[in-house]
Amino acid sequence: MKISELANKANVSVETIRYYQREQLLDIPSNQTGIRQYALSHLEKMQFIKNAKLAGFSIAEIKQLIQFDSVKDRTTILALSEHKKKDLQIKIQELKSAMTFLQSLVKQCKSSEQPECPILEGLKGDC
Repeated sequence: MKISELANKANVSVETIRYYQREQLLDIPSNQTGIRQYALSHLEKMQFIKNAKLAGFSIAEIKQLIQFDSVKDRTTILALSEHKKKDLQIKIQELKSAMTFLQSLVKQCKSSEQPECPILEGLKGDC
């Protein structure tokens, strides 16, 4: 399949595929006929990358996962995944705090009759 077909089947843009190739997450197929032909393995790799991103892994971490998979290093993959879970838990708490803070500012704005914007004033407040 051509790169445009791969992009369509993987539900990504052609530029995304090229980006993953530049990042060495996806190999560039040989060019024997003047047009690069992508195989089912490329589509499977794209699905792996998309799922890894969905799980919160960065490009660098996805590279590690691919590397560890090639040597079947289950222990290291598990450790990396456990670390990612902890990172995500921290991020979730940070987002919950951000939501609580923003909800408070919005509530103040809706109930305030002051000329100053409570949201902007609240953002200027103490760190």
